[in-house]
Amino acid sequence: MTPLAEDLVSIYKEALAASHAGRAVEARLQVSSGAIRAGRRAIALDRVERVGIIAVGKAAPAMAEAVPAPIRDKMSFGLIVTKHGYERPVEGFQVRMAGHPLPDRDSIRATDEVVEAVSELSEEDLLLVLISGGASSLLSSPVKEIGLADTIELTNLMLHSSLDIHKMNVIRSHLSRVKGGRLAVAAAPASVLTLALSDVVGDKLPAIGGGPTVADPSRYKDAVTALKKAQIWDRCPESVREYLEAGNRGEIPESPKPGDPRLSRAFAAVVGGPRTLLRAAARAARNLGLRVRCATKPIEGPVEDLVEKYMARAGSMVRSGTGREVFVAVGEPTVEIDQESVAKRGKMGVGGRSQHLAMLMAKAMTGDEHMAFLAAATDGSDGNTPAAGGIVDGNTTNQLASQKVDPDDAVRRYDSYNALGKIGALITTGPTDTNVTDLHLLAVEGRQPGRKKK
Repeated sequence: MTPLAEDLVSIYKEALAASHAGRAVEARLQVSSGAIRAGRRAIALDRVERVGIIAVGKAAPAMAEAVPAPIRDKMSFGLIVTKHGYERPVEGFQVRMAGHPLPDRDSIRATDEVVEAVSELSEEDLLLVLISGGASSLLSSPVKEIGLADTIELTNLMLHSSLDIHKMNVIRSHLSRVKGGRLAVAAAPASVLTLALSDVVGDKLPAIGGGPTVADPSRYKDAVTALKKAQIWDRCPESVREYLEAGNRGEIPESPKPGDPRLSRAFAAVVGGPRTLLRAAARAARNLGLRVRCATKPIEGPVEDLVEKYMARAGSMVRSGTGREVFVAVGEPTVEIDQESVAKRGKMGVGGRSQHLAMLMAKAMTGDEHMAFLAAATDGSDGNTPAAGGIVDGNTTNQLASQKVDPDDAVRRYDSYNALGKIGALITTGPTDTNVTDLHLLAVEGRQPGRKKK
């Protein structure tokens, strides 16, 4: 690994630490002057009879740990729902593991337990909900007309399509018993306070974990349109198509909308997200002496389109002759699986969007000693792998060749995990106690006038 690539790994790790979910909760949830304070919201603590706490997501344990003691002293129940392998004990809380990125029976059992617990709250009680990335799958309770098997099939289709997380959660919110504000309805008439660690572009609350405690502005027709535009409508389970079409005809009630009186005592706020990550990465890069440029918009769209844009930017940065420089971007691009290409080459490989993008960038940078690129998820898990992402430079394809790995074949079979693993180019962190979208770092060493080539 080149010194430039090593710097990118250091920047990533520092940005992760700065985006810790527990710190985000501590900064926004406090108790002072006898009141629970979350931003502009204040709730008199002596007027709260009991507090129920639900923490859902891959950063759920860290968020639960950060709840102030005066609030936990009134806790009647505390439930943590997190991904298998991300669990750890938190005093006073029961921990439940569930499936991600595909929901499983554990997801349904945990969600049913959550619904049962919040349904017992009264008007004098408070439900504190802590949400982080992964909640869409972990907190899963499909309507009875669809069931678990068809929900898994649909989720798998969406994950391998061009749908972004916003559109996925529009669809999920219309097929769930808890998403789209329905969990808050189940908790009524109790007050509901939700703090969300955002992993989505724009920090829109309805898109974070499927918005279980906030009003859902979308409608059944939006879910149908999203599936058709992604060209997977005809491949969706029949139960899904029938249910969404019935909803679109007005035969099934819509999810709670803005202004719904059942949500009048529900308040929600974002405590951290992609912007936190972007600022932290930029700060870490400057501390290492790199000049920094930041993306003005979150990244989205197909990873293939990003490669061309990133290489054009890299070329401009190299030619500018400004020395060591890094471009910082955050967001969640998409990878649409070419099933025909995979079928020609046998079984599909193992990887995630960050590792796949890293492989594409490695191919594009071949032979250029002045560049390095990092793409990694912030939750420690990229796609269906235990790695967070990949780090590559202009020599990566040569390293792959030395290990008899064909980068073109690895890309076509979506086998970036095994390919990058052969040369030690994976980024592996384990659970990170945060989940605030992906981080991309593109670094160059500009060709300064008079500089001697090493």
